[in-house]
Amino acid sequence: MTTDTGRIADNKLIILYILDRLDMPLTKLQTSNIVLENNLIDFFTLQQCLAELEQSDLVKLVEYQRKTAYEISETGRKAVDVFIKRIPRSTAAAIDRYISLNKEALKKESELTADFSKVNDKEYIVNLKVIERDMVLIDLRLSVVSAKQAKQICEKWKDSSEKIYGQIMSTLIN
Repeated sequence: MTTDTGRIADNKLIILYILDRLDMPLTKLQTSNIVLENNLIDFFTLQQCLAELEQSDLVKLVEYQRKTAYEISETGRKAVDVFIKRIPRSTAAAIDRYISLNKEALKKESELTADFSKVNDKEYIVNLKVIERDMVLIDLRLSVVSAKQAKQICEKWKDSSEKIYGQIMSTLIN
């Protein structure tokens, strides 16, 4: 039976393994979703581990697609290389399977943004973006009259941004 200290160290190693295998920064929400969907670590322990990993410079907070995200440091990568055998094969396999199924969606999620804010009772501003390799391809701001419209636009953008972007570009260029 492992001690609490050993369990915390193993949990930190799992987080490092995820960041290493994905090879892209993850927001706190994305990290939490991966860990919780796979029942790897409970929420409160995850928060403690992330804070301690950051304090020990095994992960660093970076600005990624205008969001704060966790990125594994070189020291963190070395720790994974040295201690990888401490991760149970079944856990590593579950993480690898999750990553292979979800990496593109996670990447796309980081490259698309759709949000809105209330200006007054009858005006909302919707902000839509597509970002590719740290370059903003489109940054579109729309004024709409209701929160319902703003939500619909954000949902449509998340589902159809490539098509919408293509149509805008085609209309402007042709």
